[in-house]
Amino acid sequence: MSLVRALSYAEARATVLDAVRPLPPVSVPFTAAVGRALRQAVVSSHELPPFRNSAMDGYAVRAADLEQASAGSPVTLHVVEVLPAGTPSQRSLSLGQAARIMTGAMLPAGADTVVPFEDCERSGTGPGERCIVRRPSPVAEHVRDAGADVREGTIVFEPGRELSPHDLAVIASLGHANLDVSPVPRVAVLSTGDELLDVDQPLRPGAIRDSNRPMLAQLVTAAGGTVHVEQRLPDDTGAVAHAIREALGSCDVVLTIGGVSAGDHDPVKGAATTLPDVELWRVAMRPGRPQAFGTPSGRLFFGLPGNPASVACVFEALVRPALRALLGYTQLDRPRVPVHVAEPIESRAGRTDFVRATLEWRDGELWATPAGAQLSGHLRPQSLAHALLVVPEAAERLAVSERAEALVLRMPAR
Repeated sequence: MSLVRALSYAEARATVLDAVRPLPPVSVPFTAAVGRALRQAVVSSHELPPFRNSAMDGYAVRAADLEQASAGSPVTLHVVEVLPAGTPSQRSLSLGQAARIMTGAMLPAGADTVVPFEDCERSGTGPGERCIVRRPSPVAEHVRDAGADVREGTIVFEPGRELSPHDLAVIASLGHANLDVSPVPRVAVLSTGDELLDVDQPLRPGAIRDSNRPMLAQLVTAAGGTVHVEQRLPDDTGAVAHAIREALGSCDVVLTIGGVSAGDHDPVKGAATTLPDVELWRVAMRPGRPQAFGTPSGRLFFGLPGNPASVACVFEALVRPALRALLGYTQLDRPRVPVHVAEPIESRAGRTDFVRATLEWRDGELWATPAGAQLSGHLRPQSLAHALLVVPEAAERLAVSERAEALVLRMPAR
């Protein structure tokens, strides 16, 4: 296969996502589910709270008994029971009675309001304890009704949700000890280039340290995958083809870096011709025009360009959404926010640009400024960037103050 397919960014994204089939779910203890995609609906089998309970330490009483209470004419109630949390009442309150109750304890039958300790006086202890109240207490004051948080039968979480530690609190309260969630996809990250050195190697003429591979490995991990294979390969088509085939045998996703352009020593381009169901692409996006994509052996294969800006932007625009679709998430992209353009940005109609940009708050709105020269070989702008400002395919330029959309990598401080 030697033909190169030309696509718009929208066509490339649609092709990639159409090829993704979510991995089968796995069952894990709920405590291991944080950050994973939920693959089942979580339905409440009972109400939360499961019973009417006190929101304060105080006295459970009948509101009707306190209707005439005042500072000059207090009402004295007989305390007939002490209710710590976890101990249900054994009786029903009658006229003139109260129960000493702790936060979270179940209200006794007959009680419909709670007077906090600080709003009343206590006289005596044990069977002789009395509660003296000097104000009325409305019905349901400091009372948490059964089902006030969640009703029985409610779908609390839908499949595809990225579970947070706070979600686990809800799940624990509902008694779901195990959950069906996304598995962790195994990913191979293969960088190519005779000029590349490891981080601890000294520089030599014509060589650079491999910065793309560690960056991409961390982006994969942050997106929910695990880097199962990580290699630096020479500019040798046979060696690259062998490494790709080996990785396809053990990984769900294979990512290569570099070697897909029109140069004389582009090994991924040559290796791709030996793989089934892989195409060479020229995507109308900047940065990241030369790419390769396919589904050899039912796996996902991405051939990324070699420049660092291209690697980062193609990952955010195409690879990360595919990884999240593979995991079963419903939210595939990073948050998209409206921004104002702080500097004029030149583009070209027919191409989608991803501009590495810093964000700042001005009067409650976000303004985007290009994070340095938008050269695909520069590393620093990606480090500075809060977001990727998206220049739509139809736009030839974005003017100062014009509204645009940005993919947020990290939010700026206010």
